[in-house]
Amino acid sequence: MSQFQHDTPSQCGHTLPELLIGTALCLLVIAAATSAYGTSKQTWNAMAAADAVHANARLALRNIREQAQMAGGAYLKPSNSSDGKFTVDISPNEEAGQAALAGINGTKYIESLTLGHWHALDAIDCQGNTGSTHTSVRNDFKLNTNKELSCKDLNLTNSTYQALAEGVEDFQLRYAEANPSTPSIQWKTANQVTDMAQVLGIEVCLRVASTNTVHNTKPSSNLKGCQDETLPSDGRVRRTFKRVVALRNRDGLMP
Repeated sequence: MSQFQHDTPSQCGHTLPELLIGTALCLLVIAAATSAYGTSKQTWNAMAAADAVHANARLALRNIREQAQMAGGAYLKPSNSSDGKFTVDISPNEEAGQAALAGINGTKYIESLTLGHWHALDAIDCQGNTGSTHTSVRNDFKLNTNKELSCKDLNLTNSTYQALAEGVEDFQLRYAEANPSTPSIQWKTANQVTDMAQVLGIEVCLRVASTNTVHNTKPSSNLKGCQDETLPSDGRVRRTFKRVVALRNRDGLMP
């Protein structure tokens, strides 16, 4: 009887040191991936916070610019004529007792800017309302205690201040007053201006902060606030925006 021999392959395995080395490498890869994810998430949060800051500033500055460009503007109106003829008159630039430009200088919660224009020129106020029956729209902008830039039409009955942009920590204004006799232009605060009718432009400064904390965000020492103050270091994204808005309806004041 023939005898058969079956060869069984030898079983191979990993030694304990090899298993430990493999486990350590896996842990290093997981740690690196976790760190990369955390860094990417922080970077994303910082970018999203900065984008929100810029969006709030753009919204506020655009609203002020639009109202400032209409401030003191005249408009064309049909004359009352009983003979059937149609003529057109030009309205005056400002209503008596309703100046197109006014301002209050003070702390950030007192500082305010009022811009007025004829209701017939544009019935929409800074909040988008059109219900005023007054002959002019006078939008007043100021900062509230919730860090929001707010506004309302002073001539609209029962109107209340509504927020335009959030995260606004400071709101400062300067006015470019012309002196035709010199001629020269000086930048002044509201209490320094002798005649608002001689103001040709407004400098608006907003210090805006993100509503969320971004822990890896540190303010640059080169960045300052509206009053040249050092920005707080609390993990929030902050930017200072300055814009000069020309009052185009004041053309002709300077020789």
